[in-house]
Amino acid sequence: MVGLLFILLGGCKQEPTSVPGLERISVDLSQVRTGKLSEFFEPHIEYIWLEDDSEEAQLTSGLQKILFHQDRIYTLDIFGCKCIHIFNKSGKYMSKIDAYGEGPGEYLDFDAAAVVDGELVLLGVYPRKIMWFSLEGKFLRELSFRDRIGPGVFSEFDDRYYLYNYTREPGDYFVRSFDKSLQDTVTYFPYDPAKLYGEVSGRSYLQKSSEYLYYGMTYSDTVYQVDNGNFIPKLVLDFGKYAQDLDEMKRLDDPRERLDFINNRAKLYFRGQYLISEKQLYTILIYEKKGINVFFDREQQQTHVIKDRIIDDIDGAYDPYYLIYSFESGKVGLKVPGRDLYEVLREKKANMGKAEFENWVKDQGRNFAETAMKARESENPVLIVYRLK
Repeated sequence: MVGLLFILLGGCKQEPTSVPGLERISVDLSQVRTGKLSEFFEPHIEYIWLEDDSEEAQLTSGLQKILFHQDRIYTLDIFGCKCIHIFNKSGKYMSKIDAYGEGPGEYLDFDAAAVVDGELVLLGVYPRKIMWFSLEGKFLRELSFRDRIGPGVFSEFDDRYYLYNYTREPGDYFVRSFDKSLQDTVTYFPYDPAKLYGEVSGRSYLQKSSEYLYYGMTYSDTVYQVDNGNFIPKLVLDFGKYAQDLDEMKRLDDPRERLDFINNRAKLYFRGQYLISEKQLYTILIYEKKGINVFFDREQQQTHVIKDRIIDDIDGAYDPYYLIYSFESGKVGLKVPGRDLYEVLREKKANMGKAEFENWVKDQGRNFAETAMKARESENPVLIVYRLK
């Protein structure tokens, strides 16, 4: 699936390595193997139970984004309560933003949030507007737009908003950028009716590392980096013989037939879900219903294709299937309901000898065991936080 790169280069049949600075992620399924957390993360795992002592603190099964900022955790439940719960860094409930409605200071939908100058900014809001709240959750102001404003991020690197715009209109663009005053509009990535695009929200397309902003979207094998106001190709996924033929997908006109194909028969293609740092890129791939973790070491320019669960050899507790969240720069992970995590602890106890288990919960598995015990009756999640190397 390097065809998209050839289009990007004006149709010239060049190899990905011919682009200066382009990093090539070669995914070869014949090299798939088991993997360990210590290969990719620092030797420390943090467990944070988002407590549900009150009805106000109870979370649904969603949480499309979880944002860490200073001493607070913000959980965005886009499809459930359509609200944002605010916890402190220890997981204690503080307050929430629950402004569902059609009037001023209210929303019917939102897709993302960013912290800008000590305020929480809601993006991808419907009706079309941007909303500002205090970090404690108090409504401050809003600004309505005529055009659609989608999800995105605020880039501290150039003090600009970058927002994804779901479009299928000729002459329109997928990415819009504004300065802090929401002026100086710049557009990127024009819609091309000849290409195949995913029918997804785009919430994960714009990702930040500690130094750069990146953009990658479904079916496009190229991840771009923002450099002096321009999106330049930075990483390209090369799936070789395991690649999905995008023309095959294009021929599936019936949405149900295409969905069945994607869920059950599709080969490798970029899904637009990734986490990135200066040292690594991580993405989840599916090959004919089988999930695959891909870690790309950007320093060594080496691809690691990992099957099944990633073995927790750091504290020997929970083996994750996939990584879902970028909590903040350098910290990624997933969430597990408290009750489920407690079941893992019970399995550990059943499979270990008594003396071995008691030594483990006092030493290597202490943080995990203490959190699992506290959250044992809770449907609220425990956040498992890994630090990227």
